[in-house]
Order: sequence, then structure tokens, then C-alpha cells
Amino acid sequence: MSAASALSEIGPQRVFITGGTGFVGSGIVKSLQDSDLTLLVRSPSKASMPPNTTVVEGDVTDPASLAGKLDGFDVVIHLVGIIEEQGSVTFDSIIRQGTENVVNEAKRAGMKHFIHMSALGATDNPEYAYHTAKWKSEQAVKSSGLSYTIFRPSVIFGPGDGFINPLATLVRSFPVVPVVGTGQTKFQPVGLQDVADAFARAVSDPDTTRNQMYELGGARPYTYEQMLDVIAQEMGKKKSKVHVPVGLMKVVVRASHSLPKKLRPPVTSEQLKMLALDNSTVDSATEFLIGRKPLALEDGIAYVRAR
Repeated sequence: MSAASALSEIGPQRVFITGGTGFVGSGIVKSLQDSDLTLLVRSPSKASMPPNTTVVEGDVTDPASLAGKLDGFDVVIHLVGIIEEQGSVTFDSIIRQGTENVVNEAKRAGMKHFIHMSALGATDNPEYAYHTAKWKSEQAVKSSGLSYTIFRPSVIFGPGDGFINPLATLVRSFPVVPVVGTGQTKFQPVGLQDVADAFARAVSDPDTTRNQMYELGGARPYTYEQMLDVIAQEMGKKKSKVHVPVGLMKVVVRASHSLPKKLRPPVTSEQLKMLALDNSTVDSATEFLIGRKPLALEDGIAYVRAR
């Protein structure tokens, strides 16, 4: 049974979403078009509101701004996260503390189900601040006493993504494409629509997905270098590649930190560290959750040609 048909059988759900205006959130909103959706945003006047949604003002880092906002809802989908720290905006404050704040308000409101976005590779290792914050956020959800579903996706691709598009910029802009490190780190990119439909399944089928943590991967794993080749082929470009030591790239990233974002390398210091870690899974639940084969990278990145 598809997520859409299941939703129609159980009736409209009142769903509260944090991070619903972002890249992943926008895809989830589309997959939940038969539900009554409310999005938490920091600046309602700046929010682009899809037809089936309302917005309320609030900030996951400010517990007072969340008070009462979750009352009357059936499900909360918590998506807020960052991939780069800036000043007081840290992985711990946004990912770990933000999740704890939403969990506490969901408990007070008597929420039926808490659906949480984590990340493949989340672990308690202080060397990797992003993964540690994600792991701690998972613990907050698991220990809450709430019914929950946790998703751990690999990198997510689709129009507007923050991973494949920057790699496409490298292929487009440089006469020789730089490959950081060995290029052999494995990724299992998963399509935005597949991720969105997995979230919709958790909304529509809480009995199956209750108190489960699912890893989400795409059709197959690729090395970092293979992904560059797939992107280049999609763009109709043939370019040589040169390997750049991770240490040298770290120096470049630090030196460019004060530059406008468009002039910086398309990678953060934390992402550089994580290039040492594979980001693929042998236990992907994507096909089980969405009822079809996941989209392969080479079949879903036509959007890189339009840039």
C-alpha cells in the first residue's frame, strides 16, 4: 500500500513540521499533501507557504517560542539541522539542544508520534561533532517515552540539493576536477522523493514504523570519484581529475572562511573530516518503506545540466 493510499484510509493527520521550508522539508510537504500541515518557521513573513500548509513562528533553540505550538497535533516531523557551524550556531545547539527542546514540548503536548531526521553514520565520537550531535539527538528521541521513527539517510540528491549541485559546479568550473583525498570514500545517495515518501510512510503507517530506526540509501553505493564521473557524464563533459591532499584542502577551507559563500570551496571543514568515513549502508530500508526500487543517482540528476 502506498503512503498516499494509507493516508486516505486513516484520514487526514495533523502534522507539525520543523524545518519544513528547507530542501528536504519541501519534498516531505509535497508527499504529505493529504495531511493538515503546520510548519514552524523563524520568520513567517519570509516563508513560502505551500497550499496545504499554515505557518507558526518559533525557533527550536528557544523553548519559550515552542510553548503550546504542538497542542492538538498527531505527529511531529523534526528536520532542523545544519552542516556548518558559525559562531554560536553550533551542531550541538541546533541539532542536539534543538531536538531536546522539540521533544520536551512534544511530550508536554501528548504527541502521538515523533518522526526524526538523523544522518547515516551518527555516532558518539567527539572527533566528529556533526555525527555526535546527531547521535545525541537520537538518544533524546529514543529516551523520551514517545512513539518514534528515526531516519538515517545517506546524502540526499534532488533539485536544489547541497551536495550534488556543488560537485556539479566543480565539474563545470574547473579545467581539471579536484578530488579531495583518495576519492574512494563510499556514498549511497538517495533521491529526495524517496526520502520524502519514507517519511510519509511513517506518518501513514505508525504501527509498522513505531520505535524503529531506518537507514536510507539509494539504489547502490558509489565512491566519491565515481559520483564525479556520473555527474560529468550527465553534463556531457570529459575532464581529467587531480587528487588534492585532505590536509591541503583543510588549509584552503580555513583561509577562505571569511569570503562570500560563492567564493569558498564547496565543502566545509566538518565535511572534509567526514570524507574519511564511508556513508553507505547494507541495511537500507528505502525499498521496504516506499514499495519500489530507490532512484539511482544517474537516473535522477538531469537538473545539473540546467545550471
